[in-house]
Amino acid sequence: MKREDAFYHKVMLMTGLDDGYDEWLNQYLESENPLSNIILELACCGSDVRKTISVLHNFCVGQTVDEAVVCDKVRTYFRDAYYTNRMSKEEISYAMYRVTQNVSDLADMDIHIWGSMYYMVDFLSDAKDGTIFWESFDRVFFSYLDYGIPYDFDKVWNRQKKVSILDYIKRILKG
Repeated sequence: MKREDAFYHKVMLMTGLDDGYDEWLNQYLESENPLSNIILELACCGSDVRKTISVLHNFCVGQTVDEAVVCDKVRTYFRDAYYTNRMSKEEISYAMYRVTQNVSDLADMDIHIWGSMYYMVDFLSDAKDGTIFWESFDRVFFSYLDYGIPYDFDKVWNRQKKVSILDYIKRILKG
């Protein structure tokens, strides 16, 4: 079992999004012979979500987990949920925030990996308040949801990046 898969399911279960967990576990129950200790422990958890989360947490703790892989799996889950009409943009934005709350201590969270999910609900709130245009929110939302492109603060606020004085001089000299 990959630690990234275990970490993904732990975070999703903590968030209340257990779609796919039973199928994932059943795949291991049917394919492993003999069953590994982690699969036996998970099978013994039954429908006790807290115990399942604890077992998955213990399996991952102290081990190297590629959080970028996990984040992309979560993003893909939300993309599929949106395009199959199971979740709206608003529901996804709030769920993304909840996921980031369950990844780790916020002080330890890798903002380069999880930042787009963490701030999406703020962008949604800004669009609702009229602080930013809905088009700006949609651009950030769909570029992240569809392609995994991290949010760009300047794009949200429709700001152009400032040109350095050196680049400005180079443009003038090139004519």
